[in-house]
Amino acid sequence: MKFKSIIAAISVDDDLADGVVRTAGELAERDGAKLQLVSAWPVLSTAIPAFSGEAAANTAVAAEAIIERNREGRQQCEDTLNDLAKRLAPDAMTVLLDGDPAEKIADYAKEQGADLIVTGSHQRNFWSTLFQGSASRDLVREAPCAVFLVTKAFAEKDKR
Repeated sequence: MKFKSIIAAISVDDDLADGVVRTAGELAERDGAKLQLVSAWPVLSTAIPAFSGEAAANTAVAAEAIIERNREGRQQCEDTLNDLAKRLAPDAMTVLLDGDPAEKIADYAKEQGADLIVTGSHQRNFWSTLFQGSASRDLVREAPCAVFLVTKAFAEKDKR
């Protein structure tokens, strides 16, 4: 099978990000496919409980600080995504989505007509998955196309 459009779905601070990008890049190069590096930034809830008087003023100041910190974090994530692309996949387009990673990346892949999503999977045990969740498992379930999971063992093997 030849791929035409590949999405490397990553979390920029994940230790598998480089392996995912390298793998997706090699597959894209092999098939002459378009490559996109895609990540998602969680949406910040801006719901603030209603207080009166001084408590309301303090809450508003704290909320503004949280919103600003979120903006800065999102910008840092976007910068890191762009740096990763420059370093490992200079011809790739980068996209930072807002929201739940599995849902937003699956929706984006469908919009783009992607035929492969490459993402990392830490292969957690049952209890870790139960308490921490698994974005890759959710993405596999939501994906409109094939999904290639890069494990730590594969990424390490691929480095050699």
